[in-house]
Amino acid sequence: MNTEDTYLRSVERMLHTIAPTHRTAVLDDLRGHFADAADAGRAVDETIRGLGSPQEIADRAIEEFGADAPAVDARAERAWRVLQGTALGVSIVIGAVAAFIMPTQELVTTSVDPDGLVTMTPTATIAETMGVGAALLALIPALLTAIPLVVPRTARAVSALLCDAALTCAAVVSWFVPGDIFMPAAMLAWSGLIVWRYLSSGRGFNWIWRLVGAVLTMMPIVGFLLILGLSLPFGAMPRRYADYSDVDGGGPSVGIEGGGWVLGVVVAVLAVFLIIGHRWTGWALAAIGAATLVSALISGSLLITMITWIGALWLTIGLSHAIATPRRR
Repeated sequence: MNTEDTYLRSVERMLHTIAPTHRTAVLDDLRGHFADAADAGRAVDETIRGLGSPQEIADRAIEEFGADAPAVDARAERAWRVLQGTALGVSIVIGAVAAFIMPTQELVTTSVDPDGLVTMTPTATIAETMGVGAALLALIPALLTAIPLVVPRTARAVSALLCDAALTCAAVVSWFVPGDIFMPAAMLAWSGLIVWRYLSSGRGFNWIWRLVGAVLTMMPIVGFLLILGLSLPFGAMPRRYADYSDVDGGGPSVGIEGGGWVLGVVVAVLAVFLIIGHRWTGWALAAIGAATLVSALISGSLLITMITWIGALWLTIGLSHAIATPRRR
């Protein structure tokens, strides 16, 4: 694909908010400019400099023709439904795991071997310890994510804002339910509200947004590398399922196995393509995030909370990018 085709495709993607007839007219006009420039012997790069960047072309076209309101509204609505619906599904799964599968730290057994190794093992779930009624409180986050989906659209923004704030509070305030594992639902819910409001305005997500998403995507990888490089201990490592063993009181250390290095490289490559703006990158990153989230919930790892948050971050960024990026034509 040559420079002219790349330029025209970029312009076309940025014109997704105007009516198809106007979009076709703008692209035909640009092709005419390129043809005239070629007849005059001017280079393609020179012609592009004269026309302006794809974003400048799109801004002028939207200012002249206006956004295609039905198309903009449908796209924003679809993004909202996907992200908020995913937040609901995630909160239901995590609520069920937290209440009926995950052993609670409220009831543990402690043993010490001859070498002085102390092992603390959770032995009962919330449902077994406090009863089914108390365990059902773990599904309150699911209720908070469901409310904005059923209220009238006129009340959606306010209800979503209030419910997302309450969900965030539930995620950071741990009682007998490990609230921190509800952060994935909070991430998705906030993303749904932000993407919906932004797309409803007729604007697209430019390279700055994509760069921010790529930086956030890489933060867990960079964090692990810093931990390894500085040999930092995990004295306060969150633990949910697994036995916790400690010899010297400093907490367990952390390492990355071969599969982890492969995952880190794949995520780093996806972060680069995220900046470029490829839609498939979002779906790939979302799939990796969902797999990471599920594996954390079922593995019983000492790092369950951290891995859950990382998976949720990748799922949120990937899904938001995939549904907010126009299809390539």
